[in-house]
Amino acid sequence: MSNQQSAPAGRSLSKSIAVGLLLGGAFLLSVLIYKELFMVLAAAAAGFGAWELSTALRIKGWYVPRVPSVIGAVLIMPATFFGGAEAQWLVSLATVAGLITWRILHLLWERRQAPMQAFRSTIRDFAASAFVVIYLPLMTSFAILLLRRANDGALWVIAFVVTVSMIDTMGYLVGRKLGKHQMAPGVSPKKSVEGLFASIAGGSISAILFVVFGLQGPWWLGVLFAAAMLLAAVFGDLAESLIKRDLGVKDMSNILPGHGGVMDRMDSILPAALIAYLFASIFFPIAQ
Repeated sequence: MSNQQSAPAGRSLSKSIAVGLLLGGAFLLSVLIYKELFMVLAAAAAGFGAWELSTALRIKGWYVPRVPSVIGAVLIMPATFFGGAEAQWLVSLATVAGLITWRILHLLWERRQAPMQAFRSTIRDFAASAFVVIYLPLMTSFAILLLRRANDGALWVIAFVVTVSMIDTMGYLVGRKLGKHQMAPGVSPKKSVEGLFASIAGGSISAILFVVFGLQGPWWLGVLFAAAMLLAAVFGDLAESLIKRDLGVKDMSNILPGHGGVMDRMDSILPAALIAYLFASIFFPIAQ
């Protein structure tokens, strides 16, 4: 019998830690030294995630054009980086329109060999395309909007990513060792109440330290930021667990050893990026 310690569900804990450290190092390097690299990493994550999610949706018959969705997801990142919010929304809407147009042309082509699918199924495919764009690349691009902030952009990105990572890591470690009471057994049976309390503690410490000592804000804003990140992280985690349960898949893919797919690592980050951007815009507005 092997003595190697493994994470639940057969994942290797050692591989998980190694990949996590590698990703964390690449993230810090890109944010602190070469911001264009962060744009590239975000584009790669969005592209791989779009492929994974589009592929997974096909299991239940939700057809999303994979290649166009990947191209659109990748293009949203440089558009946001160089063009700001206006380009972000313009390219996102253009991506949705492009996916719908692609699907229409695909259906017309298929009609030459088979009957046209039901109107309800066609609308469902359109909705799935919009969901992929909104849920994945659009949410990811808010991290790039944060990075574009003058003076404190890099600190905000590090603050929300580290806080969410602390929420996930503390919840995982404590829940794995001490978790006895399930939090949402119908959605994610591995999430425990004990892990939730650990997530609250880890996320609160991280958020308060960043806000008070990094951003020079009052302690109560640190508490508020911690609460916002906790809600975003828990919602993102449970939302993807619900999606995977409905699709009948364990992981979105196995591209990241010890972690599963790109989507399995981005679940908490996606809503947190949007919430962090809104939080910074409201409580730390940039002087015009």
